[in-house]
Amino acid sequence: MSKQINIGNAVAMGQILEFEVAFPGEEKLTIEQYLAGSSREMILNAAAFFLGFKNHKSKFDDNREFLGMFFRAENNELANQIYDRIKEFEKKGVRIGIINTYSSLKLFEYFFSRPEEPITQTEAQLEVNLFKAYLVLNSEFTQKQSIAFPSAQESDEELKIPMMMFCMQYPVSDKSNYDINQIWATQMIKAIYLFQFLESHEKTQPLLSAFLAYFKCPTWQEYLKSLLPLTTPAIQSEREAHTDIVIVPGDKFEQGCAFIEKLMVQEQDELDPNDFLTIRAKPFYKVKDGVYRIIFNLFVVEKIFKGVYFLLRDVNKTLPAASRIKDIKSFYGDEFSEKILCYKVMESIYPDKCIRFSGKELADMKIDAAPDYYIRKGKNIVLIESKDFLIAADKKMSFDFNVYEEEFGRILDFEELPDGKIKPKAVVQLINSIRRILKNEFSADTDYHYKDVFIYPVLLNHDHQYDTPGFNELIDFWFQDALLELAEEGLFIHHVKPLSVVNIDSLIYNQVGLSNGIPLHEMLNLYHENKKVEKPKKKNFKSQVEYEQYLEEYKQMRMSKLIPFSMFIYKYFHKEGLWKLPPLLELVAPALFKEEYEAKEAK
Repeated sequence: MSKQINIGNAVAMGQILEFEVAFPGEEKLTIEQYLAGSSREMILNAAAFFLGFKNHKSKFDDNREFLGMFFRAENNELANQIYDRIKEFEKKGVRIGIINTYSSLKLFEYFFSRPEEPITQTEAQLEVNLFKAYLVLNSEFTQKQSIAFPSAQESDEELKIPMMMFCMQYPVSDKSNYDINQIWATQMIKAIYLFQFLESHEKTQPLLSAFLAYFKCPTWQEYLKSLLPLTTPAIQSEREAHTDIVIVPGDKFEQGCAFIEKLMVQEQDELDPNDFLTIRAKPFYKVKDGVYRIIFNLFVVEKIFKGVYFLLRDVNKTLPAASRIKDIKSFYGDEFSEKILCYKVMESIYPDKCIRFSGKELADMKIDAAPDYYIRKGKNIVLIESKDFLIAADKKMSFDFNVYEEEFGRILDFEELPDGKIKPKAVVQLINSIRRILKNEFSADTDYHYKDVFIYPVLLNHDHQYDTPGFNELIDFWFQDALLELAEEGLFIHHVKPLSVVNIDSLIYNQVGLSNGIPLHEMLNLYHENKKVEKPKKKNFKSQVEYEQYLEEYKQMRMSKLIPFSMFIYKYFHKEGLWKLPPLLELVAPALFKEEYEAKEAK
């Protein structure tokens, strides 16, 4: 077993600057009032500029740096007042940030939908009013977020701190907690697998043809070759500012413009208010002929793979009934996410010296309700349930524990059907598989003694929005509850490990370390060791102040344990020198430049 390693306090809470803190006692106006008579172009430029800041280690995390950049000399006095008020507020022990992705996206959405109007504000006035309008958006966000704490208090005692963290962060976590290079690499790998699947599967060939016709591309390789140059500035830009894509004049100018304009938000588009769905789908806007600006780097990079499903879904609706795929979401989840992506990734991280079965192989053995993937390496059994799911955007943006508990419970634990029957989902499916294993009734593999094996249940998901602190705790809480039923049946549950929520991207990105260094089950062991919370020792407090300080320290310790697996493995592998570029990326060049490769080999 590998040694435990200190990866630091990876989960912390901050606060965003609200209008009331920066301008105490001043009456707050609406965004419309602050920005009336301003330049639409300038506001959109500012929003794209803010969205160009790095989501980690931005120089503008330093409030002095940001205020110095934002305000001109004649507004210096105001900038200093705001800075002093921030420093005063931070004495309470909370770090204050000014810019956040939610407010920047909202600013863009709000102003993109508005017509140009005569400019009546001076540049100096607009600077102050834009800052105030931005803080109004910050206050709006904090107001929406305020439901998180009281709703989390309705959860079980041991879930209160994890759910407070989860409910406060989940609606925006996917837009702020990510590594853009990791997203790009994994999106590329998954896109190649997806297009190869669409091309080889008879049922999906009409869909692929219609998709390519929409983009006027002869092949999917040409489609990706057209898309990739639009994504590389999003990962290569060191400058913290907006990024423009310039189509070079020449023979392919019109073709290049036509392609990007399929991915560009139009002035007549009605912007979906939930989770920025319109901007996700169309993450560019037009500055002038041949010049297009990236709205948000992450959304551009996610067009490589994540956005393809939504494009396919829309194209599918236009197909003749005979060619249309019925229930495309279910088909995509079963046939691609599970049977292609999950299977290939599990094979790549457990390449040999183990017993492994895919869900399809188990079904062919006539094993009903089998796991999606089964691996036994020595005395360690890994059980995989792969779930490619999203919850409705309006529910995601609720910040409400009761909404999340109901939605995730229905999708991931079990669903009560109208006839009163229970439809098992991932948690219950894992429990049913564990019951079989502990009873030695799993006919595909019985060569072990049930008391000797360690069982690692894994919920494999397909979207980094579930890498939010606290989510694993919620799903494992349901799992532990169900596990007690196995104990009541007299089964030996002492070697069943906690349920792990694992993003498939973290397996793709860390493939080398998992296949050659520390296997997944050992990483899961280290992960749960790191997450263990020691029971607090009984203490006699000399004062209320001492008690409150103890409670705060306990809360900070609990929050530091809520690290998602993807962040844990990323930090661990980089600290231990185990990370190498995924060899799956070697798929990319041959797949995209097939003709060039074949010509080269022919020589």
